[in-house]
Amino acid sequence: MTASLGATCFAGLGPLVQRALERQGARILAGFRVRNFDYLSFRLERSKIRSLRSVHLLEDVFLEISQVPHIAKSSDNAKLSRRLDRAALLEAVALKNELFPDKKHRRRGPPTFCCFVRQHKDHRVHRKQVSQAVVLSIARCFPRWRLNDPADLEFWVFWADAAVLALRLSDQTLKYRGRRPPELPGALRPTIAAAMVELADVQDGQAVLDPMCGTGTVLLECSRRFPGASLFGADQSAEAATTATGRLGGKATIRRCELDALDYAPGTFDRVVTNLPWGDQTPIRGPVYTKGVAKLLDCVADDGMVVLLTSRRDLLEPTLRRLRARWKTTRVLVQGTWASTYVVTKR
Repeated sequence: MTASLGATCFAGLGPLVQRALERQGARILAGFRVRNFDYLSFRLERSKIRSLRSVHLLEDVFLEISQVPHIAKSSDNAKLSRRLDRAALLEAVALKNELFPDKKHRRRGPPTFCCFVRQHKDHRVHRKQVSQAVVLSIARCFPRWRLNDPADLEFWVFWADAAVLALRLSDQTLKYRGRRPPELPGALRPTIAAAMVELADVQDGQAVLDPMCGTGTVLLECSRRFPGASLFGADQSAEAATTATGRLGGKATIRRCELDALDYAPGTFDRVVTNLPWGDQTPIRGPVYTKGVAKLLDCVADDGMVVLLTSRRDLLEPTLRRLRARWKTTRVLVQGTWASTYVVTKR
């Protein structure tokens, strides 16, 4: 028996997520972009839904309840909500409780609920009208349920041209791996770090370096997927290096040092994966994009790979051309700014 599901990821990562879902046996039905996110609609055997926890690029997973090809007038809201009956809602809630049970507490009394609308542009029908129509339909089915935010049950409408109504199955344990990571300046979201590891094509047994590891998110994602990889990190910040050491335990060797102080022999690593300084929170200091990038390319073996995240193509690409490197890019929206993940190989 299959289920109609949806998943969100940061804008730009949709193709990567599609491949990851297909590896789990999913059949992709559609994909579209809403503000800041890519949304993928797919079908998957119910017995395999738990395997979605291993797709580390996902922000959230949803059970799709209904969809309409468009919402052009207010009466179309009724079509979107037509499958909101007691049986459908109870089945959806049961699946959510099975996959992501609330282990912290058992709520007494009726559950709370809310409805959000995420769209790619403004429409003639305002999103509040769409949300209110869904809320009223749920309230008619369960008069004792209370409207609240935050809520036990989150219903979402993802609205590009078509509109999909879905119940969020996942909680923060999916995208944050159990709890929110330390939020030091420039810290990466785990899902974006997982995308960098995916693009790096890391394998167990390989040596991987993050020379500007911050709090260690990239290395942590690498250790989760490839526990047999040898991991090394460095950062100029004592606080970041200490935090990374604490998060990774004995899974990686972390040093506190500047990028230009790295003394690894040429060809030491199979992969270098790092988030270059490029935003207001991580100002660029010194010749990171010239001498620093050249050092990173020197650190990898001839068949190795360097994966770099940055929005400063004006600084990075001239250096790559000078070094006669080859690269491919994957664009991703990071904290509201479009950046690119560069997958670089040496000639």
